[in-house]
Amino acid sequence: MPIRANLPLPVTLLLCLLLLSPAHADQSAIPQVHDLQKLAIEASEKKLPIVLLISQYHCGYCDRMKQEVLYPMSISGDFEQKALVRELMVDEGEMVNDFQGKRVAASAFSQRYSVFVTPTLLFLDNRGEEAAERILGINTMDYLLFYILNAAETAAEKVTDI
Repeated sequence: MPIRANLPLPVTLLLCLLLLSPAHADQSAIPQVHDLQKLAIEASEKKLPIVLLISQYHCGYCDRMKQEVLYPMSISGDFEQKALVRELMVDEGEMVNDFQGKRVAASAFSQRYSVFVTPTLLFLDNRGEEAAERILGINTMDYLLFYILNAAETAAEKVTDI
């Protein structure tokens, strides 16, 4: 005799909605970076800019940017041939290999770019230099996708000129 749960229909529907919500989406589509030197080599080989999301674990705006813009862009393929998108967590204790291969605190690395607000999107070339105007925070979700694509395109043009 099969085992059957006797959950009321509204409870079952609620559980389905919760499991399908963006909060439970697979965020692995935006990989975290731990070695910028390796990422720079990949960017150089592919002749692509780096879109680096400076983020923190308990940053609601960071989560919103990932869930509503970056994650959908990555699964739709919008960035596939335009840029390498990575996330750098700058919480206390987070470490990263910088573009020269030196192991540094991620927060210290972000301070090199004068980043003090999360989320911040940096558009970098393979040397770690800014190749387009950064995006600070979320001013308006309506135009954020446009701004990101425009900055990534500007960065890509500069990368191909290197």
